[in-house]
Amino acid sequence: TWGIHNLIMSFAGKTLCVIGSSGYVGSNICREAASLGIKVFGVSRQGGKPAKTFAPWSDKVTWIKGDAMNPSTFQDALKESQAVIHTVGTLIDTSLTQECDPGEPGTYEQMNRDTAIAIGNKLEEINKNQKIVYISASRAPPFLKRYLTTKLEAEEHLRNLKNVRFTALRPGFIYSKKERVWSVSVQLLMSTWQFGFGSIYNLVPERTYLKELMANFDVDTPIDLESVVDSAIVSAFEEKFDNKILVSRDMETISLNFRNCGMKLQK
Repeated sequence: TWGIHNLIMSFAGKTLCVIGSSGYVGSNICREAASLGIKVFGVSRQGGKPAKTFAPWSDKVTWIKGDAMNPSTFQDALKESQAVIHTVGTLIDTSLTQECDPGEPGTYEQMNRDTAIAIGNKLEEINKNQKIVYISASRAPPFLKRYLTTKLEAEEHLRNLKNVRFTALRPGFIYSKKERVWSVSVQLLMSTWQFGFGSIYNLVPERTYLKELMANFDVDTPIDLESVVDSAIVSAFEEKFDNKILVSRDMETISLNFRNCGMKLQK
């Protein structure tokens, strides 16, 4: 139903720009996209391959040093790309670790929101009806609402651009047995917590202080890294996901259909 078979055949010759290519999600998107025959530009502050990356696929990626707040530093890569995937973000920002004011470097406002807005505005200026996929989130860490509100503000801005197509992915906690073994334990803990918490939370009366307090500890279903990576790439080039918000259930379905096509990726 997703037209995945035709999509795989059409990947060759596509061009993708990944913003935040040195990170956990971004580097894995680069890996999979390159393995599919997509021409990949990987943009990060450091430039070059992600740390400890020596696999053959990394030689297929054009690694670029660039500032997401100043897309002009890599505008040639943006102009050449049919799609852009934005993976820049921070879980714990500098307003907590360094007492920075919201909007300063390293804060949620700058990392989660303003970098995406800057990229979106540059694509709007290029005016080639390109696609941007934004890695958003479904929940905020306890008492850190700005983590989520800034992502939702970025979504809203990107959605309203006239000459840019847009898809947002809203995953829960992203775990990986291969990339972050420790995350599997967190995933199991969160899944157990979600089951018990939900039973109690639903019994608490609405519009009460206790309900508001407990909302800080609400968690979404954790999702495997592979499902997020698959969905980011598929939605980047599949028009039927334009202007869509994809939650964990959607991403798992896309990934399942994608993997069932027998695709073999380079390790």
